[in-house]
Amino acid sequence: MRKFFELLILILLFTTLFCPRKGDVKGAAEAIKKGKYREAIKSLTIALARDSLNPEIHFNLSLAYIHLDSLNKSYEHFLKLVEMGSPLKDSMELKLMIAKSLRIDPFSSSPIPMGRLNQFKGCFGPDNEILAVAAAKRDIADIYLIKLDGMIIKKLTKYGMNTDPAFSPRGDMVAYVSNIDGDEEIFLYDIKKDSTIKLTDNNYTDFSPSFSPDGNEIVYVANRDGNWEIYKVNLPRRHAFRLTRNNFWDGFPSFTPDGKFIVFSSKRNGSEDIYIMKPDGTGERLLYYTKYDETDPHLAGNYLFFRSNIDGDFEIYMFDVKKEILIRLTYNDVPDWNPRVSSDGKRIVISRKVKNLWNLYFINLDAPVSAEVLAEKIKKTMEIVETPALP
Repeated sequence: MRKFFELLILILLFTTLFCPRKGDVKGAAEAIKKGKYREAIKSLTIALARDSLNPEIHFNLSLAYIHLDSLNKSYEHFLKLVEMGSPLKDSMELKLMIAKSLRIDPFSSSPIPMGRLNQFKGCFGPDNEILAVAAAKRDIADIYLIKLDGMIIKKLTKYGMNTDPAFSPRGDMVAYVSNIDGDEEIFLYDIKKDSTIKLTDNNYTDFSPSFSPDGNEIVYVANRDGNWEIYKVNLPRRHAFRLTRNNFWDGFPSFTPDGKFIVFSSKRNGSEDIYIMKPDGTGERLLYYTKYDETDPHLAGNYLFFRSNIDGDFEIYMFDVKKEILIRLTYNDVPDWNPRVSSDGKRIVISRKVKNLWNLYFINLDAPVSAEVLAEKIKKTMEIVETPALP
């Protein structure tokens, strides 16, 4: 019996000294959620000394260190997760933060080739496979229907400068802006009938059309009173109704997918910020703002997509309006413009200027950058840091 108790004491002592206590890791994870990163690191370091192969410890250490901008330490623990093949390496929270620190796109993106055409703007059709695109040879742009691989299905326009395409929710019409009659007006192309009608007809500039989810209304921007304001036109009655009234720029309106609100950008507070209002123009309120310019907004579910120059050149961002988390979607040395979101909120098409040519790219939010790609980038980054400079 005495030997049994001695053996039991040895087992308990070994467990205490060499096996991690679950409370250490769980407590550290809770501390990270509360922003107590240093406290979490202290607890996790003790746990790591007991079990250096515990992926949960490496995950939480990587997360805590990156919150403190201790990048190399965060990278080391992330590389350990990849090396062990732990599912924790695919945590979106951690991958997004590491991608941001490495300044690489957090989701896969692909160019949409159209030869040497300047592709200014594109938007998804309701099936999220067909795009309406404004593309130009030299300075004359036309509207095209294309597939995601760049194959042209149909050219919708023949004359004038044609821009700002917008698909109807049913996919039967494309609204666009044309100066074929001298000034910019909004036209509607009926895909089935292969016919075009002029929706607006005045001496002012109308642009940036966007359909309501039921397809019965279009919001757009016009300078009818000498100032850029947002208007709404009812398609069956062709009656235009002014939604905003102030002395500043209001632009880039788009309906939310449920049709209950319209998001738009405005310069009424100095910088360009993002606002939201009811479809009748009432209930205006500020949705997102900084001292920089945020513009061209689209709200899909809890996610607000827009372009901003907060980091210098215009890039594309995604903001979780509930969790108040900002995610930068593009990282490059050239401007990114005109984000348009698919109806399911899983794809974005943007325009990017590369070597004086505008190209369309689509970003797949269902395909985050892999942990292995991040690991390779980390290794190259750490090699550069550790390599001594040549004399």
